[in-house]
Amino acid sequence: MSRYLCNGRYRFELDDQTSGSALAQRLRVFLAPYFAEVADDGQTTVDLRVRLHDSTAFKPEWVGLCVTPDIIRETYAPGFTLRVLRGHDPQTGLDYAWDADTQVGYRIDRARHTVDFHGDESAFIHLIELVRYYGLLVEQAKGSVIMHASAVVGPDGGIVAIGGAKGAGKTTTMLDLVLSEGYLYFSGDKLLLDCIDGRVRARGWPDYPHVGVGTLRTHPELAKRLDLAAVADDLSIAHTEKRLCMPETMRAALKASPEGCGWLQTVVLPNVAARGKLQIHAMGRDAILEQIHSPTLFEWPHRFVTSTWHGLLDATSLTDTVPAQIVRGLLGVQWQSRVGVARELISA
Repeated sequence: MSRYLCNGRYRFELDDQTSGSALAQRLRVFLAPYFAEVADDGQTTVDLRVRLHDSTAFKPEWVGLCVTPDIIRETYAPGFTLRVLRGHDPQTGLDYAWDADTQVGYRIDRARHTVDFHGDESAFIHLIELVRYYGLLVEQAKGSVIMHASAVVGPDGGIVAIGGAKGAGKTTTMLDLVLSEGYLYFSGDKLLLDCIDGRVRARGWPDYPHVGVGTLRTHPELAKRLDLAAVADDLSIAHTEKRLCMPETMRAALKASPEGCGWLQTVVLPNVAARGKLQIHAMGRDAILEQIHSPTLFEWPHRFVTSTWHGLLDATSLTDTVPAQIVRGLLGVQWQSRVGVARELISA
């Protein structure tokens, strides 16, 4: 059965041909609330077609084609490093990939933007990385930019982006706001930005949150709700280490927005490494432009192997450029430098 899921710009078809529906259902839960099921009008372009099959349906001759080692993604997070053997059938023009450890197989038709995905419950990380990272590339190709940011919904409904390089304090600042009054969790690690009638639209993006151990110790009740209290209590684990938590658990533990889309109102750039009382300063135009064109605030999927390895989209013409209309839109929202930490975080 085919379903069509869309986040307002990236649209994909999910055709579940497995003997059970667990993998497809888990994917839909993971993508919520950022993706909604939409009707197929027969005219709207589908950016990706994913047909789910049982792992056992990946034929031995396809496995035999896969001889070239490749790394789809390499990371420190357990289970997220994805290695495959790849192959090509010159007779059909189709590409193949096979992960023997998780019994995951890909049959890729680049011309039709279609992936026949073979896997069972152990295939979930492969599946979400295919859908997510290709989706980011599609977004970039359509003119969106991907801000490396957490985000919350403010008291008046506007989106507050919390951006910056790794270690700046995005998650710490996001939790500080959400655990105070009036803010709702919106997005954990990435924010998709585009312009509509001169306003910057902000859309959240599904991810697996990584929470710092120091943050867990600062918020022991949150650590309990995330089932990470034992980690927080283990003093042999450094403050700077991070732990992965299930996205459903994170959303349930926090006051989370039911919406996946809103209007960008404020960009906050934290620096929690500067210890001491929190200081918030409005940023001027020159400082804002410097940040917009810095190498740390935005991510460029055409540079990600995880986004491009399958060759479903030709990314050679894409560049590290924020479109002019988005630059103009970003100059029209508030920007704040947030140096230090809130009083209750100083002992962290």
